Amino acid sequence: MITRFGIIIALAVAALGACTDTNSFTNLNPDGPPEIAQVRLKESYMDSTMNLLQRRVFGFGSHPMATADDEHAVTTAAATGQSLRIIMDELLVGNALEEIQCRAPVDDDAFDTVPLGATPDDIAKCSGSTDALKSLCGGPHAVCLCHLDAGCGAGREGRSGRRPRRQPGRRPPTTPASRRARSGIKCGPIDVPIDVDMSYWNPSGDQQVPAMGGFDALGPAVVLTPTNGALPTNVSCGLTFASDVLDKQGIQGLRAADGPPGRLQHHAAGLRVRVSSCNPGDVSAFTFKVEPLRIQVQGIDEGATGIDPASPLFANTNAGINVASLSNITIATTVGNVPAAFMVVLPMPTQIRINFTAPLTAATAYTLTIPTTVTDTFGQGLPAPIVIHFTTA
Repeated sequence: MITRFGIIIALAVAALGACTDTNSFTNLNPDGPPEIAQVRLKESYMDSTMNLLQRRVFGFGSHPMATADDEHAVTTAAATGQSLRIIMDELLVGNALEEIQCRAPVDDDAFDTVPLGATPDDIAKCSGSTDALKSLCGGPHAVCLCHLDAGCGAGREGRSGRRPRRQPGRRPPTTPASRRARSGIKCGPIDVPIDVDMSYWNPSGDQQVPAMGGFDALGPAVVLTPTNGALPTNVSCGLTFASDVLDKQGIQGLRAADGPPGRLQHHAAGLRVRVSSCNPGDVSAFTFKVEPLRIQVQGIDEGATGIDPASPLFANTNAGINVASLSNITIATTVGNVPAAFMVVLPMPTQIRINFTAPLTAATAYTLTIPTTVTDTFGQGLPAPIVIHFTTA
């Protein structure tokens, strides 16, 4: 049987019905459905001297120790090195955020949740041979059992029999291939792949900022990391969560308060007060936009002269590039449009290298064009073409 950690992100979330007060930053809010209090993520920004920098901010929610620079709607989220910390107002049931993979489907797929109270011994009993399963894998803590009334085929009973659908797998729970993220990030039509090793549920923490970790140690929290830390560029994104997310009181439906960042408001005395309604099953109150794709050609500005005809050209990007799209780059003489002979490679995921297979003609004007059909790894293109005219030495 193959274990998979799941962070639940197809989240249909529940109403912000009764909104409550808490009288301490160390108190959680167990009343009503679980709610997103804040979301931390990395954004790119320009400082006063027009240097492009990055920082972690509250893209949703607020904190009394945060400044205006620390909390605001994010419109230029970093496309690389990204990780979201989704801070909850109460504890969730960890089992609702995890699944294990079976050798065959048990309902609409081959994944099953771990029952409350199940132990490693219970998992082991459902990981043996087919003959052993018949006598060992059963009871309220069994996993990978058929959940369909009509049965699961191969002579397996339906719910009333609660027999294993097929022989569960043998891979240990920690095998990376056995884990699946059930929570996620959706950017436009793109379901962003989630790194299951770097994503997890952290049940510790509260609204008290610790000496170590700062705002990124607030909790409890779901930490959600895209595969390779990458997001598609120049697109708006949001969260999704499964409707069966539970808090410790057994209430389903994670939600986010409607309205702009700052839903969680603070009095000087330390009280946390929610001041508006929440929509059941809805986390759409939190959205962010990712920075556009940028490609910066190194060492050649518009109108540059004296460029070495044989030396390669380099460009840096702020996101991983689709290698196939690099064939859309053109270099040709400005007069006569005679193409240069070159090949484009990616020595690093965010670096482009143009190698000339034959030197350019000396003392000649050329035009380098990087069109919008050059895209990131998600197929998101440049917002505008890059055109640079230069003259060789």
